[in-house]
Amino acid sequence: MSNFPLFASSTPMIGRARVFDRMLKDLTKPTPQHLSLVGPRYSGKTVLLAALAVKLREGGSFECVLEWDLGHQTPQSDDEFLASLRRKVSDGLREARRDLFDYLTEGDSGYDELREVIDSLGRDGKRLLMLWDGFDRALHSGQLTRNLWDNLLELCRKPGFVLLTATRRKLQELIRDQKSVSSEFWQVFEVVRLDPFDSSDIEAFTRGMMEHSFESGALSELANWSGGIPPLLVCLLNRIHDDVPFGPVTNEHVNEAACRLGDRATDILSSIWSDCAAPTADLFRLLVEQSKPVFANAGKAERAQLLEMGLAKHAGNKLQLSCRLMRQHVNETKPGSGMLNKLFGSWEDYRTNIRVILERRISQIVRFDETLFHMVQRGIEDIPVHPGVCLNNLTHIEDRALDLIWEKELGACRKLPPEIESYWTESPRDSNKFVSEMMKSDRWEVPGERGPQLALLQLLTGSHQDFKRVMAKHASKDTYVLLNAIHSFRNRTQHADGQEIHLGVAVTAVMLCIELLACLARELLRNNPP
Repeated sequence: MSNFPLFASSTPMIGRARVFDRMLKDLTKPTPQHLSLVGPRYSGKTVLLAALAVKLREGGSFECVLEWDLGHQTPQSDDEFLASLRRKVSDGLREARRDLFDYLTEGDSGYDELREVIDSLGRDGKRLLMLWDGFDRALHSGQLTRNLWDNLLELCRKPGFVLLTATRRKLQELIRDQKSVSSEFWQVFEVVRLDPFDSSDIEAFTRGMMEHSFESGALSELANWSGGIPPLLVCLLNRIHDDVPFGPVTNEHVNEAACRLGDRATDILSSIWSDCAAPTADLFRLLVEQSKPVFANAGKAERAQLLEMGLAKHAGNKLQLSCRLMRQHVNETKPGSGMLNKLFGSWEDYRTNIRVILERRISQIVRFDETLFHMVQRGIEDIPVHPGVCLNNLTHIEDRALDLIWEKELGACRKLPPEIESYWTESPRDSNKFVSEMMKSDRWEVPGERGPQLALLQLLTGSHQDFKRVMAKHASKDTYVLLNAIHSFRNRTQHADGQEIHLGVAVTAVMLCIELLACLARELLRNNPP
């Protein structure tokens, strides 16, 4: 066999028999299961989805099998998403069900017609299967609302509609719009993890090299060098194919090929390494230095990411390095003298490496509220590739932070105490517009709108020239200043008018959010240390 294709549009599926059969069974049983395929970059999600589509079209279990790549031309609104979904469904039914195709294309462009088509398929005992690849990008936008997910939930509960999504992380971890978190749509999926290649997958590749025979030691070394990461294994096998035209392949052949890969694997390794959060990268470096750190001493999130990516594996109660190519790559880029200049000496260097700084800073802060931390972390993860998208969460960050502040300052009643009312109603403070309106209405509760809430926080923290006395028990001027700046950035993203947000500006906004977390950690936990 000639070299294995790498990142080709029609890459064949090799290996993956166990997970393929499991998904095929779940999709074709009398009551099919909606599936969420989860795997890191380069794990082969797209290849697996394409193979499933071919198999299911041959099997006749579905009226039609539709593939939708949401990673390209990603819908940016509910209406755009539903319009694209409707087009996909109508195109798929063009040949199989001309009547339903005509109904969708001739009617209005709303959701109701789509629902009626799915109902019609169900009444006829037919099903439609949709495969959504790159679903991460749709969730990244933060522009899709709970209303859309509830509509999709309704479709998923109908017998005529089956859905399979592919993402790098679990769907619940990708949601930006906090109002969408409680939708039951996310609960309809059975999660299928796409782990690194195991020994049977690697043997499936070597069987395809019919001119070669791989010794058991060679198979072990293929796993040790590649970590079971698909493109690294393919690079290694292609190098062996070039170096050893035919005949037995020994472990020495594999080792020599790994050392001779050069630039073939560098870009892939760099891309994989960039996906590692800073704490995860630190844990990998610890593995390189100490060989087998105790499993229990490693952070849960960090060790989970290394295991999922194929960079580490279990060895009793310890973690063990499982990808020598990555170890070699990391050693070659090990920090040394002049590292700051190497990391940030040029704009491209800054662009590439600034996320690491943000990740390290947020890792230093006590996680006092998981929801708020999750929102800020989502923004960090979009740097540097999606600087505009990374700020879509600012409204939710501001909302959550203000709610935490009022709960700590005023409790459930959110009513200002008499001593504040007394101080504020004295001259010259009584002429302040915000205070005069509260006096006129005789209402001393926290207002519902976020803008007035920021004005209230300004007065409480002594950040206004006429309100020198600090009346806040916990919140500081720093917190007000940071929240006020975040509010301004939020308005910038909501009224972009076609002006793209520069990466440097996006980084500044994310830094504000991180330091807001630090301020709130100091203030909210002051009397309740973790």
